[in-house]
Amino acid sequence: MRNSLDLIKVGGTCVSALAASGHEVELISDFIAAEDLVRSMGKESVTAKLSGHFNDFTEESGFWLVLREHGEFAAAVATRFDHVGRESMGDYMIRTMRRHYPHPSGETLLQVTRALPPGFHGRMAYIGELFVRPGKRGSRQRLRHLMLLLHCCIAGKWEVDWTYALMRDRDVMAGFATTYGFTVQLPGVAKWAQPAPAGRDDSEWLVALSADHQAHMLHHYAGSLQSL
Repeated sequence: MRNSLDLIKVGGTCVSALAASGHEVELISDFIAAEDLVRSMGKESVTAKLSGHFNDFTEESGFWLVLREHGEFAAAVATRFDHVGRESMGDYMIRTMRRHYPHPSGETLLQVTRALPPGFHGRMAYIGELFVRPGKRGSRQRLRHLMLLLHCCIAGKWEVDWTYALMRDRDVMAGFATTYGFTVQLPGVAKWAQPAPAGRDDSEWLVALSADHQAHMLHHYAGSLQSL
């Protein structure tokens, strides 16, 4: 079970560490405004799953975290909340991706692995659209603080069963899934109809964090803030 004091300690430490290097974080619930912002900063596209032009987001269903360095945009990341109940997440992903990425064949996501983690359903927080402005790259520790702060915001806003994302093979192999706090890392999670949608391919990994692992991670770091 999550501990609110753990959230305060870990989140506060991340905010302080970012502030010490001239960064501040803003939470934005207006997805259209956030999308316009990241596009103006050089992001070429936003996936339908996290676009306000394809979804009716409210303050209760999602938000963006925006990182600024000395007042200038540096990075951003988005998340959305879905309560899928006990529906198979494989079925859910196939059905929703068909709508988000229409394909001439009528089928977009052909299959999802049966090796999804046990109990991978329920109250789900999906993370995506991590974007670092060109010229602002280079600090892995800064991204770690931003992503751990995002986990704290998710835990404080919703009672989730899982937090998850789809990541490129090269980023997982470079260790970023671990840097971002994901304890489940599963390769080759999905097979796409060809040609696959832009930015998607069969080598993507499912990276995830269960509620139990989330609570454990935050409790561990709350007692070892220097390791953040």
